[in-house]
Amino acid sequence: MATPCPPMKPRVAAEAAAAGGGGGGSQEQPPESGADLISSLPDATLATIISLLPTGDGARTQALATRWRHLWRAAPLNLCDDDIPWRASSGDVFSRVLSAHRGGSPVRRLSLGWRSWCGGRYPDLDAWLRSPALDGLRELELWHGFAHPAPMPPAAFWLAPSLRVLALSGGVSNICVGEFVQFPAEDVDRLHFPRLEQLTLKCVDIAEAVLHTLLSKCPVLESLVLSQNEGFHRLRISSPTLRSFGVSDDREELWDLERLKQVVIEDAPLLERFFIRHSEEGDGLSVRIAGAPKLEFLGSLTSGITTLELGSTVLKETLPVNSTTVVWTVKVLVVHMSPPSIDDAISLMKCFPCLQKLYALIFLDKESKRARVHDPSDYLECLDLHLKKLVLINYRGIKRDMEFAKFFLLKARVLKMMELATRRQSCDSKYLTTQGTKLQLKSRASKDAQVLFSCHSYSNDSMHIKHMHDLSTVDPFDQSLCSCKSIQFL
Repeated sequence: MATPCPPMKPRVAAEAAAAGGGGGGSQEQPPESGADLISSLPDATLATIISLLPTGDGARTQALATRWRHLWRAAPLNLCDDDIPWRASSGDVFSRVLSAHRGGSPVRRLSLGWRSWCGGRYPDLDAWLRSPALDGLRELELWHGFAHPAPMPPAAFWLAPSLRVLALSGGVSNICVGEFVQFPAEDVDRLHFPRLEQLTLKCVDIAEAVLHTLLSKCPVLESLVLSQNEGFHRLRISSPTLRSFGVSDDREELWDLERLKQVVIEDAPLLERFFIRHSEEGDGLSVRIAGAPKLEFLGSLTSGITTLELGSTVLKETLPVNSTTVVWTVKVLVVHMSPPSIDDAISLMKCFPCLQKLYALIFLDKESKRARVHDPSDYLECLDLHLKKLVLINYRGIKRDMEFAKFFLLKARVLKMMELATRRQSCDSKYLTTQGTKLQLKSRASKDAQVLFSCHSYSNDSMHIKHMHDLSTVDPFDQSLCSCKSIQFL
């Protein structure tokens, strides 16, 4: 859990007097204990607060007092079927709410998730989207809405001028097993999303030219996720506003000819995060990032990415080709190591000398067959000055894994946390004692470094789509910050 903000300090009398505009008048007395101060707020403020609550909680505010009874019907709608109890018919609930809502304020959010594929679809979806109560809708999320090949709901695009957030997903499960939603290519030229800041397309069949046209109609887009879609092999991104971009096509059932072959980011001056999930099977993928001077988060590097170009720096299957070129901006890196190699880690830390967090997914039982090119005792700026957190995912406690972890413990001078994420059912005291002795914890370079053994916190490089869209954090891969009620994976 994130650390809560400290409570605000009470204002001193002088500050209160200054805020009141003078020094001679009587000071306002503090409210009596238990006084209902929130009800004295203006209707517009209370309506905004209600719109941020889950659907059920927002509706229940009508029972608080007579003062609150009219507010929910006039508040911006926040309708999410995840908030409707299992025994209730969310379709009936939504129909009643939309007919009763006065729609005096802009509608905030409509999100349809698990109920649209667990037990059937919403037959009234198109009618809901045309409801006057949804005029001005800001956030529209349709997750797993279709169990068979189907076109996108036409009415969804009527709302385009007001949308800030749009998520469209097909398939019949969280991993896109099933059919794909067909994006209407004939409509793309007349679409325009002047306010859209966040876009998610998952399990959507969309042609390459149509996708690029769609993105060109989003002039203020800040966050983009393209997850396990079909219809295109190449992506070319050029956006002056984009800050976060995630893409994946790692489904096992994809034929090689259907896989993504190339991703090019030509001009993204504000891009801070780039995350890609790609199968290590097949002919591979090339990625070229030519214009992202603010890139801080990068992942997930695998051998399936045969070539990665970051400006003048080139990596082949996760390793830099030339040890003299560096990328100074990247602070967080997610990388597959099959198997883990100290020499490979040194190569990456020389390429990314300002890394503060490193997530290494370690696989395979065998040792690395690559020729050793680095001296482990050499000076590394990353280990001396920057690296504060290391997470080893799939750590099994075998000699190879322990030697890899021990290298960082003995070399990283500013390390604060090493998390060893295991797949064990539990980490009992005997296991922890044995591991602590073998890792030589008493000899660690950073006396502040903590070693945490975790079970099932990580298992692979799955990324929550919600985390990818959260621009308030530099590191969307950090599972310790997760408080997601429902999960959609990239």
